[in-house]
Amino acid sequence: MYLEKFKLDRKTAVVTGAGQGIGLACAEALAEVGAKVVIADRDPQLAAAGCASLKAKGLDAEIVIMDVTDSRRVSEVADELASRHGGIDILVNNAGGARLGTNQQLDDAGWMAAFELNFFSAVRLSRLCAVEMEKRGGGSIINISSIYGREAGGPISYNASKAAMISFTKGLARELGKKAVRVNSIAPGSIIYPGGAWEGLFKQNPEFEKDFLAHEFPAGRLGRPDEVAYAVVMLASPRASWITGATIPVDGAQGRSNT
Repeated sequence: MYLEKFKLDRKTAVVTGAGQGIGLACAEALAEVGAKVVIADRDPQLAAAGCASLKAKGLDAEIVIMDVTDSRRVSEVADELASRHGGIDILVNNAGGARLGTNQQLDDAGWMAAFELNFFSAVRLSRLCAVEMEKRGGGSIINISSIYGREAGGPISYNASKAAMISFTKGLARELGKKAVRVNSIAPGSIIYPGGAWEGLFKQNPEFEKDFLAHEFPAGRLGRPDEVAYAVVMLASPRASWITGATIPVDGAQGRSNT
């Protein structure tokens, strides 16, 4: 199996927003190659169900309940995990979401809420985990951005916060390069999974689904969470030792950007 080439035995990986969807798929893929995976989610039921699904497959997983916008709790969790596992090797900043509304409709609090969830949460966790990674001789930080961080599309606050994440990725990669901590981002296109936003929208409006697929997806379908997760495994692996500061689209050519 090709995943054997990306072994992460004895590595500790923290994935935020990992109760379902892309986050859970990342957690499962990392566990499949030997990582000790920490499923971090603010929803106890989702976290427990996700962890149970991995354990049922014989994979090494545990949960922490954490709202990534709660800076005090984030700091506590980082300390707890470093103490329990002797350090942190891999961080996947996946938690995020769209806040609907135009610039005229969103007040300052709405904008700040979008950036707290999609951007500042990654800034804080990266700051805390990078210290632990340096102690271990290096590590990998992977930020889950979006194709709409690379080009126009999506709600304006989501776009701006995901674009900030991509810029942050490049700057942090240069900052941490001498410490052997690699920092990359992945820019997924539209990803469908049970209970996700796209599934709900398509059920409500099958005609919109047909039109969306016809105009946006050369392959005629949306992406799957596991297709994002395998890119995460690659970037977390030592085999990606010279990939840092990069943003990799995983979008089936949905995106239009040339860069």
